[in-house]
Amino acid sequence: MNLLYLWINLGTLSIPFLLSFNKTGHFYKRWKPLFISIIILFFCVLSWDIWFAYQKIWGFNSDFLIGIDIFHLPIEEWLFFICVPYAFMFLYDQLVVLKAPNYLQKIEYILDYMMIGIATLFLIIGYPKLYTCTVSILVILTTSLAVFLKAPNKGIFYTSYVIILMPFTLVNGVLTGYFTDNPIVWYNNAENLGIRFLTIPIEDFLYYFLMYEICYLSYEQIKKAIFKIA
Repeated sequence: MNLLYLWINLGTLSIPFLLSFNKTGHFYKRWKPLFISIIILFFCVLSWDIWFAYQKIWGFNSDFLIGIDIFHLPIEEWLFFICVPYAFMFLYDQLVVLKAPNYLQKIEYILDYMMIGIATLFLIIGYPKLYTCTVSILVILTTSLAVFLKAPNKGIFYTSYVIILMPFTLVNGVLTGYFTDNPIVWYNNAENLGIRFLTIPIEDFLYYFLMYEICYLSYEQIKKAIFKIA
């Protein structure tokens, strides 16, 4: 069982990685902006992930870990912030490259303001719980930045997020103990709303949205400003 978190990461990455070399999508050709965006995600999210682990706002069950820690985070958690964003950005990128219909184009700004509204509601209800407030504030700021930048393909981004919710729920369900006697990742409920979908803290849905949005915004800005990739 001490490899379970590692296997979750590898399973999340495996199919998107293998499909990155397909003859039509060629995702591997855009790895450079992808990995720069993941590095930006590290600075934006992993910094307080480390602090939260140190403050025991959440933590990790050693029964499911290899046992290598870096700055209070198991190596599996570092891999998580590579494998999960990779899978999401692969889906988003392929929908854009293969010119999937943008059914949400006409309501992109409505969805932006809806997410800002949801995060604001979480912030008001959850104050001063640290996890709830932190993720809510960052979603408000990041989504506001997306509105200001007029980020492209925002409807495709939201479509990708909706599609990814099912595997996200499965992966996060495993991490939070839905299929095991004890969770791989535990939470201090004094610092969140204490509301769970199955075993998943409701804030985690905002947390994943934040991760994806940071990667998406960074990815599109890097392609546009530096690499000139259409």
